Amino acid sequence: MALKMMAAGKSIMVIDNGSKQTSTEKAAGLYNPITGRKMVKTWMADELFEGLEEYYASLERLLNSQFLYPLTIYRPFYSNEEANDWQAKLSDDQYSPFIKEVNTKSLSLSGVNDEFGGIHLKKCGYIDLPEFREAARKYFQSRGVYQQEVFQYQKLVVAEDKVTYDQLVCDSVIFCEGPRSVDNPFWKDLPFRLVKGEILKIETDLATDMILNRGVFVVPKKDGFSVGSTYDHQNLDYEPSEKGIADLRKRLSKLFTLDYSEKGAVAGVRPATFDRRPFLGTKCEGKIGIFNGFGTKGVSLVPYFANQFINYLSQKSELIPEVDVNRVIE
Repeated sequence: MALKMMAAGKSIMVIDNGSKQTSTEKAAGLYNPITGRKMVKTWMADELFEGLEEYYASLERLLNSQFLYPLTIYRPFYSNEEANDWQAKLSDDQYSPFIKEVNTKSLSLSGVNDEFGGIHLKKCGYIDLPEFREAARKYFQSRGVYQQEVFQYQKLVVAEDKVTYDQLVCDSVIFCEGPRSVDNPFWKDLPFRLVKGEILKIETDLATDMILNRGVFVVPKKDGFSVGSTYDHQNLDYEPSEKGIADLRKRLSKLFTLDYSEKGAVAGVRPATFDRRPFLGTKCEGKIGIFNGFGTKGVSLVPYFANQFINYLSQKSELIPEVDVNRVIE
């Protein structure tokens, strides 16, 4: 949001507490147009994935960093029937732009269970989110538009024609706080449905640069493989649990049979919402905004909706009803 505002010629100030206990720091950063147990095209895939990789590549150049890793996702089939279904979708205009190849036989990739073959998906990969976040922070600092501090809500003064925060005077404040929005006095009543996720880090001799994804994802990274993820709506902390890691081991065993060594685990809390759609919008006559609730799909959702939100703030267009925060405000 901040980068796109700067590109649009807006004057901004980023106030960030610098915490590493965020979903951005812990997430695998996947972007994938075909998701879920039923392998369906993700919501708004055609709009979201058009130019997505090109956009992140442009940010790499702007920020002088590398964080975009386009990779094929290989998803093994459970049966011959499933393989046949996806063969048919090769000629379906709804799905064909995201299908690289369909295999009806095993790849014979050592350690991977794919008796019935699998589908190769394109327009997917991952963003190294900690690297991206750090590069963006340095960029903002170099331009004098970054303050590292804990935001103090009581210091915010909303007047008829402006908003002030200490010495800052602005037209509006946009809160992009992830799960911390539940403590924001302006937005604390929104129906978030926060969910904890855990990722296991492993080393193994798996000889592939593809992302494996069936019941669990296995992402090749510079320091090994990331295996995830879990979904826990009860224990919303940032500590990996034995129950969660045991669940990942069990699911991994169904996809993958090579020996591996565990190198640690991480946990984060995703800012998911009750209907799995983001919260975008404003109150106080446009002076207090929110840009949040992107759940597990932030990498693909945020660039598109940042554009839409900036146009909305500039009164050039309306938000689509599915993301407009007014859908839950009485």
